[in-house]
Amino acid sequence: MKISPKSKQCIVLGIVLFVLIRLYDIQYEGRKPMFIVDYKNNTFLKDETTFNFVSGSLHYFRVPHQLWLDRLQKLRASGINVVSTYVAWNIHEPQKGDFNFDGDADLIKFLKIAQSVGLLVNIRPGPYICSEWDLGGLPYFVLGTPNNPIKLRTMDLRYLKHVDDYFAKLLPMLLPYLYENGGPIILVQVENEYGSYQACNQEYMNYLTNTMRTYLGDKVVLYTADGWDMHHLICGPVHTKDVLTTVNFGPNSDHRSAFSRLRAFQKHGPLVNSEFYPGWLDHWGEPHQCKSPEVVGDKFGDMLNSNMGNIYINFYMFFGGTNFGFYNGANMLREPLYQPDPTSYDYDAPLTECGDFTDKYFAIRNNIVKYRPELVDADLVPNSAKLSNSIKKRFGKVFFQEVLPFTNIKELATKAIQNSPMLLAFEDLQQDFGFILYEQSFAQPQKDNLYINGIRDMVYVYADDVFIGKIYRHSDQKNITLPPFKKLSLLVENMGRINYGKYMHDFKGILGDVKINNELISSRSSLWNIWTLPLNNTQKAKFSKLSSQPGTGSLLKGSFNINGAVADTWIKIENFNKGVVFINGRNIGRYWPAVGPQKNLYVPSVWLQEGLNEIILFEVGGMPQSYNDLSIELVDYPDVGACRQKV
Repeated sequence: MKISPKSKQCIVLGIVLFVLIRLYDIQYEGRKPMFIVDYKNNTFLKDETTFNFVSGSLHYFRVPHQLWLDRLQKLRASGINVVSTYVAWNIHEPQKGDFNFDGDADLIKFLKIAQSVGLLVNIRPGPYICSEWDLGGLPYFVLGTPNNPIKLRTMDLRYLKHVDDYFAKLLPMLLPYLYENGGPIILVQVENEYGSYQACNQEYMNYLTNTMRTYLGDKVVLYTADGWDMHHLICGPVHTKDVLTTVNFGPNSDHRSAFSRLRAFQKHGPLVNSEFYPGWLDHWGEPHQCKSPEVVGDKFGDMLNSNMGNIYINFYMFFGGTNFGFYNGANMLREPLYQPDPTSYDYDAPLTECGDFTDKYFAIRNNIVKYRPELVDADLVPNSAKLSNSIKKRFGKVFFQEVLPFTNIKELATKAIQNSPMLLAFEDLQQDFGFILYEQSFAQPQKDNLYINGIRDMVYVYADDVFIGKIYRHSDQKNITLPPFKKLSLLVENMGRINYGKYMHDFKGILGDVKINNELISSRSSLWNIWTLPLNNTQKAKFSKLSSQPGTGSLLKGSFNINGAVADTWIKIENFNKGVVFINGRNIGRYWPAVGPQKNLYVPSVWLQEGLNEIILFEVGGMPQSYNDLSIELVDYPDVGACRQKV
């Protein structure tokens, strides 16, 4: 068979092409993936090629693990190609040496899912993370005790021992998931916003850097993130070339000014905004914070199209989620202005608390399509059959029919201390969250003025098991008038440890004096009896049928049936004052509709079940006066509060 000249040319061309491809393969065979900072050209290199990214923050610990895939796919569908997450130490080591990396704490599963949907990962392991999370993610035991405090985020050897033990567990788990080892992690943060902390200790930051290098190697890209004023940039960064300095600022700041300030401290390297705020955090008793989609979208677009060159941006938060349980943090800018965060961490983020799309989401996506089209995954389309808003249902009213009265609440105690000469704090008793009940009995009736100082954070006062009132840490009023009584009960709630600033050494309980008519109670009474009530065992409570109006401090139990498929729902608690609610054994979080802004609590569908569902409510602020008001309603809409004027 004769071969035409044209066919010969095709064969030769094919052979040459094959040889060239093989030579390329041989040249790069065995090369590991690589992600580095190109300081000379102010960019990142991924596998020797200039790499652009837009990142979004999504915390695995603020959403049930069954929903990680949904939230990560929606994040990727926006055009974002990197997910940023903190690592919350206190969910992984709730008690010293007791590690948990399962279920909603399965960090490795989260990393694998992120990689499967085409996301790289920016991981922020702390040890401190802020994040409006209890104690900034630090476990309570690193505080020490009120009489023997540990200096947080310093070279205090006791603190470093806790950090070393934790990092010895965590960092080796992360090593296989670094990009250079075939995983998704491209960036690792050292500490967090250290420039905002009064310690300003470079030795400490160098210590953390060296520890991370020891476990993760010399090639991983480490960075710091701080505000952009002078003090933050003096105290926050690690002033060595192998740790990148980045800054945080929102749409109200001018990016040119912020990055020009950064250049005074770091002459070269990529310009990174590690926390660009599309929304903001909330506090109980204050309006819900919002930012307009137009402002966020316009400022984002300005940075993508800036004449300063490539700018790398991480949205904090892209999906906020929920402070389930007792994990919410708090702020305090000055005494006594204690500002606890609500259960919702919606953050006015581009994806809502239940994972729904918003106008802000599409304003961001439109800018990515316009300025970074190469980042968009055409197979992931928002508001499609694959990626849609959550299914929501209204399940109606639930009436409470069973009760565990305040007089029986000690059944749920995990520790009982008899005849203590002093009021022991949560940390003294190795208790992380929940409540503590302090009790005194008197031989002769007492009355008149009760004074309590050093309240952390709310004390509910009972005289002979009758609720009298409450005293709040936030208030200047520390007195309450009592009728004659022979037994004094003080139920103290830990409402969330301060997670930011100089007041972080936030021990819980009663840290000051208890006086009656200006006389120390210890001088006229017996010793204290103390019960710890973390409320992690409410399903074991021995409820009885509700036959009369319950008193404040009681647990109420009800149930509801779901016929058919489960769906997202919200607990509307308008008849009650303040407390905690549980569904099917899960601590959904705190409610406080009397002060807001949040009115309804989010219940994800994956925590419900077809058939019978159980709800338990612990009301501490003041029980409804009417028997007919002992109910909540399961509705199909959120209510995180009306927005403060959008900016």
